[in-house]
Amino acid sequence: MAIHLKVEDKNGYQEILTPENSDLKLLSFSIIRQQDGIFKGNTEKEEKVFIITEGKCNFYVGKNLLGIMKRKNVFEEPPVAVYLPPYYEYKIEFEKKTEICIVGCKGKGIGKVKFINSKDIKFRRVGEETYFRNITDIIPETFPAEKIIVGETINDPGNWSSYPPHKHDKDNPPDEYSLEELYFFKIYPQNGFGVIRIFDESQDNLFLIKNNEVVTIPKGYHPVGVVPKHQIYYLWALAGEKRILKPNFHPNF
Repeated sequence: MAIHLKVEDKNGYQEILTPENSDLKLLSFSIIRQQDGIFKGNTEKEEKVFIITEGKCNFYVGKNLLGIMKRKNVFEEPPVAVYLPPYYEYKIEFEKKTEICIVGCKGKGIGKVKFINSKDIKFRRVGEETYFRNITDIIPETFPAEKIIVGETINDPGNWSSYPPHKHDKDNPPDEYSLEELYFFKIYPQNGFGVIRIFDESQDNLFLIKNNEVVTIPKGYHPVGVVPKHQIYYLWALAGEKRILKPNFHPNF
């Protein structure tokens, strides 16, 4: 029902998740880590979202500079991102040590190229008691994408998120719409850890989360917690035939 993976500590391009090697039907996830030089690629059959988590680089579409992506780290600065439809050639020119996450989903090519500045992104402060967190909507439902929704969450130290436990794995409009999901985690300070429980009536999984790990959420409830005096960050991506995020909360909570 869920897969838990560690991203390797190495430079270059890493393909982490695809519909062919995971329990997700739509989403893919990759990472580029590079100090300098140029990386060239093509979105091929997928709409893709590029989110910088650290560093500085110049992002080109074809021969044209689309924008400059830079970020100190995920805990101190908001994101900058790029959305590309399928079948677009791109080039990334690195100026310093940089990490870029790439989330993809197969599409038809009806979206438009978009450079997403921090000032164009909506930020939300949600929760209460011991489940306060900050949420950043990078590709919200209102964004003209095809199937994908992308954002970031940072828990307050020692707090929970994705709480009360919720799911979105069945088409039962208007109360719930089917969306699969993945999380990419970072911990601050890095010696800390978090937990995620992914469960429903048939399965129950509990994963210990450390820095730079990925979890798939094809179905089920999925609350996330972190130990005291530490924060947990996760990049989250959802995909479905209908881009409507309507969580169904667990009746016990």
